[in-house]
Amino acid sequence: MFVSVVLPCYNGASTLGVMLDSLVAQTWDGDWELVFVNNGSTDNSVELAMSYADRLPVRVVQAYIGHGPQGTVGHSYTVGFRAAKGDVILVCESDDECDPDWMKYMIQALETCDFAVPALEYEKLNPPTMTWGKDRGLQARGEGLSSVVGPLHLPFAACNAIGMTRACYQRVGDPTDWIGTAWDVDYCWRVQLAGMKLTFVPEAMMHYRLRDTAAGRFRQARAWGKGHVNLHIRYGMRPWWRYLTFSLYRLVRAGLQLVLGPVFTKRPYAYWVFDWGFARGQLDSLPTLLKAQIKQVPPDHRILAGEKPEGPQTYIAIPEA
Repeated sequence: MFVSVVLPCYNGASTLGVMLDSLVAQTWDGDWELVFVNNGSTDNSVELAMSYADRLPVRVVQAYIGHGPQGTVGHSYTVGFRAAKGDVILVCESDDECDPDWMKYMIQALETCDFAVPALEYEKLNPPTMTWGKDRGLQARGEGLSSVVGPLHLPFAACNAIGMTRACYQRVGDPTDWIGTAWDVDYCWRVQLAGMKLTFVPEAMMHYRLRDTAAGRFRQARAWGKGHVNLHIRYGMRPWWRYLTFSLYRLVRAGLQLVLGPVFTKRPYAYWVFDWGFARGQLDSLPTLLKAQIKQVPPDHRILAGEKPEGPQTYIAIPEA
């Protein structure tokens, strides 16, 4: 079994070395390649990646052609998936860290399943005031896969550490660029609608690095909140007033937590600002939902039927470095 590890990167030099060192330390001893997807980095990320060429089977592909707007993270994954040569495709990102046995357990799982999801661990790379406790948090060993996102409420994974067979990728297709930051939820749903399931592999672990500033966490959460409206447009919209009511409820709740949390707990302001940012992002996307409802945009019945999307999902350019 030949394995491709896809690592998208944009200006990740400050943390990239930790990820690359963890890939060097993997206990998997089979044949594999590292597909490093550069999305127009202006720091020394590419040079740093290539400095590991004597320790890692690294190959650089370019997701940005040097002019025009840069693609989304979903675009970077599409470029990486299309460039991958492996029978199995694994994913990691430049600001995290693989456990030494991550690759071994993921590959073992993919010998008998289509789509594997590792456990996320938050304590190693983050201060204790920003985490939820041992084996707690989204996709942690103690919680498994979440299914809280509407409208389908199917299980989903954070796609910074997933793995799938080539047959699964060929059946599901590329990430959908217009879905934006919710592309990973969308992709996991498409896998399941196509008749496959997500297999949680708690033995495989990825150490996840949270944003460490209030501004960074707010921007990330707001972008995620804005992206989720696209899921409702693709899979079936609820009436706008229901969406607005729920978003306002989340905003009020998050606002109270933002004011009272730093006073009555040991957690800093940066911890509490995440939920506020997510609720703000949902409200920001309300005009998009309204436009879609006015135009009576129907659900994507091909996707709901488990079919592969037609046409290109994003702009593709894969010149090798």
